[in-house]
Amino acid sequence: MLGRITRQEWFEGLLDFVFPPICLGCGDFNESDSKICSACLQKIEPFEHPLCLNCQALVPQEVVCPVCLYDSVLLFAYADYKPPLKDIIIQFKFKGITSPAKTFAELVCEKFKDKFENLNADYLIPIPLHPVREYRRGYNQAELIAYQLSRITHIPVANERLHRIKRRQPQARLDFIKRLANIKGAFAAESGGDEIEKVILVDDVVTSGATVLEAKKVLESAGFKVVGIISIAHGV
Repeated sequence: MLGRITRQEWFEGLLDFVFPPICLGCGDFNESDSKICSACLQKIEPFEHPLCLNCQALVPQEVVCPVCLYDSVLLFAYADYKPPLKDIIIQFKFKGITSPAKTFAELVCEKFKDKFENLNADYLIPIPLHPVREYRRGYNQAELIAYQLSRITHIPVANERLHRIKRRQPQARLDFIKRLANIKGAFAAESGGDEIEKVILVDDVVTSGATVLEAKKVLESAGFKVVGIISIAHGV
């Protein structure tokens, strides 16, 4: 019988026996490549429009917030940061399960790909982890999402433009004021070229916006223009 299957198939079968494939959202048996069952995907209610990180208003039509105008920055998030999406992202972020990057890049592009094209971005820039944290985790989840978005949108990824130079406490443990202070000075950016390059920031979750807004400030001080932010989820 073993002669009829490859070593890889045999090994994958063994892994499925020891670690049965289960849905990242609910824990039920699930054999899909995304590791997310259809029932959990149906429970996630996607946003129909981007929102302004400055005033939190939905922005149905324009590429800038009609209230904040050019002080705004638009966030293109797929859905609210609550179960089952929250449970999926936690396993994606901390458990070494990377398949959600492809799944949610495809879903967010289904919603907003036309709007991404209207932004005329030159690059996607993932929010970097500190090198020590990335080494321990084995990957940067924002970078994985950015490369999957690039595959669909054909906007190149420029992960060398922004660096995390200081290690900070995890933002999730802090309130909004402490988040602003905690993230200040955490990033450095390579200088842009003679012409202003438009970029879209990419992260897995945007809550208060403190991290992406600090990254935006640093990049724009270096000569870039941040024209939007993409994330899987947005929440408090």
